[in-house]
Amino acid sequence: MADDTNVISLRPIYDQPGRLPKPVGTLLKVSPELAAFWVKRGIARAAAAGEKGNPDTASLATMRPAPDMTAPPTTPS
Repeated sequence: MADDTNVISLRPIYDQPGRLPKPVGTLLKVSPELAAFWVKRGIARAAAAGEKGNPDTASLATMRPAPDMTAPPTTPS
């Protein structure tokens, strides 16, 4: 992914089931489409050139790991 965009998280981001989220202030490399989606919704902001993240790891003390993903219920046809 050579065209990744750097963003800084404004909210905790759960990216894997069973793991703690990425804390606020984390520098993340994501696709331009995902970056635009997150910026528009206030999940992250665009990082300035050369900016490094400053994660708030203390906030993770009160957060739980993401729950496991489950399949949606089947509906009878």
